[in-house]
Amino acid sequence: GDHIMCGDFNAFQRSDCTEEQWQKILDDAASKNWTPPPETNGACELVAKLGYRDAFYLSDNHTTGAHDSQLAIAGAAEDTKKPGPTCWVVKPLLRIDYVFLSQGINDVHVAQYQRIMDDGSDHFPIAIDMWFSGSPRSGSPISEEDTVAEN
Repeated sequence: GDHIMCGDFNAFQRSDCTEEQWQKILDDAASKNWTPPPETNGACELVAKLGYRDAFYLSDNHTTGAHDSQLAIAGAAEDTKKPGPTCWVVKPLLRIDYVFLSQGINDVHVAQYQRIMDDGSDHFPIAIDMWFSGSPRSGSPISEEDTVAEN
């Protein structure tokens, strides 16, 4: 059935980085005499191929470039263009934690995606504010009977 898949995928990709972030990753690899990392990864490619969608790129803060102050969590980053790193080890900072929505969840609205800038772990928690529009799973007071009565 429809579901949300989230967690630490231990995988990062260039498309989630600013040019500056990606250069830091390349510089770090070079300083260790490592080969440069690939620009994509198998985990994110697989979930995309299976139809999963990244909640950040669906969020209002990404699509509109603005944050909803009523949904804001104290200490949250205000990411809009890129999702920002979730693993805060000293260098480099990487986004390796994701929230994906399955293909069948097409009635969802992701109002806000937030990284909580807290050092309680070596990862920043991610919070998603979302709601389902008019589906039975939404808990909406609008029932099928109400819809029929309106027509």
